Amino acid sequence: MPDPGNASIVGRVAFPSGSSADFNIKVTLSNSQSTLTMLYSDKNGEFRFLNLTAGVYYVQVSAESSFYESVKEEVRLYRGQELNLTISLRRGGGPGRKGSGPGVISVVEFDKNVPAAAQKEYEQAAKLIHNGQLQQAIERLNHAIAIYPNYMKARNDLGAQYLKLRRLPEAAEQFEAAIQINPKYFNSRFNLGMVLVEQKRYTEAIGHLNIALSIDNGRPAAHLFVGIALIEINELEGAQREIEKAIILGAPHYAVGHYYLAHAYMRRGDRGEAVRELEVYLGEQPDGELATAARTLLAKLK
Repeated sequence: MPDPGNASIVGRVAFPSGSSADFNIKVTLSNSQSTLTMLYSDKNGEFRFLNLTAGVYYVQVSAESSFYESVKEEVRLYRGQELNLTISLRRGGGPGRKGSGPGVISVVEFDKNVPAAAQKEYEQAAKLIHNGQLQQAIERLNHAIAIYPNYMKARNDLGAQYLKLRRLPEAAEQFEAAIQINPKYFNSRFNLGMVLVEQKRYTEAIGHLNIALSIDNGRPAAHLFVGIALIEINELEGAQREIEKAIILGAPHYAVGHYYLAHAYMRRGDRGEAVRELEVYLGEQPDGELATAARTLLAKLK
């Protein structure tokens, strides 16, 4: 049983704009003597370190990309404390494919016609998102869009906040509006696909996610969500192919793909392969977002 006197860190990794990081980022916990543990943030940029004793710790986030520098924060924990921590990535100066890194402003996103007043509202919203004040951020983003209805990035970010709050129809509305402005905007096309998966509208989701992949075929998250949707409509060979692409492209961050491959094998009636995939996932990410579900399923299969 966990000791109620122990402390914990509940954290979030954010882009420089303040929005939550939307890909898995390595987070390392250490003290003054050694590294204690390492995990990856979930798809919302969130992570947790539980059952810690009081003392001084160091939390380091590493995006493993030349776009961002590693950031280390020193924290002091007291007995029984739950510390809420937000760590913002810092832009690095390394080379990279134009627009390929999350948080990097691409040519697609840049709009020289954005009025100064709308830009100011957007910047205020970014600060509020950074502080976890989502409702206030939503108000600011709506103000920005009222000033400039074609503000594609503001619409995408507004949709992202609605998605965090599980306000799925409103999220979809904003992503669709952004796509109307520019059908080749990967972020909104992918985000709309995620919303449709959440709404169990799998065939529609696959259509949008495949368009996103036609824009940028190198995004493992899009391959993963196509695979998840294909499982749900029992197109299992295609699901396996897409999830394996996600694992290869996103290694080591997309070990969760093995969890979904297990579900594909279960639908085929192949318990042995399902067990193997679950064991691979737990071996690579024992504290992963779906580790508890994987252990429960593994116990049932065995």
